[in-house]
Amino acid sequence: MIAGLGPLEAAVMEVLWSAPEPLPVRSVMEGLTDHQVAYTTTSTVLENLRRKEWVDRERIGRLWFYRPLRDRSTHAAELMNEALNGSRDSESTLLRFVDSMQPEDVRALRAMLAALPEEEGR
Repeated sequence: MIAGLGPLEAAVMEVLWSAPEPLPVRSVMEGLTDHQVAYTTTSTVLENLRRKEWVDRERIGRLWFYRPLRDRSTHAAELMNEALNGSRDSESTLLRFVDSMQPEDVRALRAMLAALPEEEGR
């Protein structure tokens, strides 16, 4: 489940994130393998996601093509930042987060932090 989205909206985002290029409504509908939904329902969900600024659309010929406005990683980073900003004790929150990470993710984080240039305020 994607925070802030309903189950069908989240499924539509997964289809769009998996696509290498923008998709028309029918292709999104066909990509919803776990949901049996009508074309009009898919179209409505896409328009709701556009209104919520999750997707953008472009008209090509007679069809609207939809693409996500942010990728999965950007969305995940936004959620992590929200959680950290909502914490009263960011250091403790970070520690608990790192403690719950898989060892390979901790190694990757260490490597990324080591590669960051030292800056004032960081």
